[in-house]
Amino acid sequence: MSYDELGSISENIEKKLDKTQATKKLCVHDLKRRLKEKNKKENNNKVVIFFIIVFFIFFLLLLIY
Repeated sequence: MSYDELGSISENIEKKLDKTQATKKLCVHDLKRRLKEKNKKENNNKVVIFFIIVFFIFFLLLLIY
């Protein structure tokens, strides 16, 4: 890469950063906490879907029997 290409890339990055300003800087602990909360929500959704599927399969088996 030439110096001009690197300059243009850095200018593009600066323009994008100006458009999207962060409202609050987060520390690692906050980010980890948010990630854990998000994972909990996703896991809860997966468990609910699993039990619904198992319930319907059980119900269909009872109807067939």
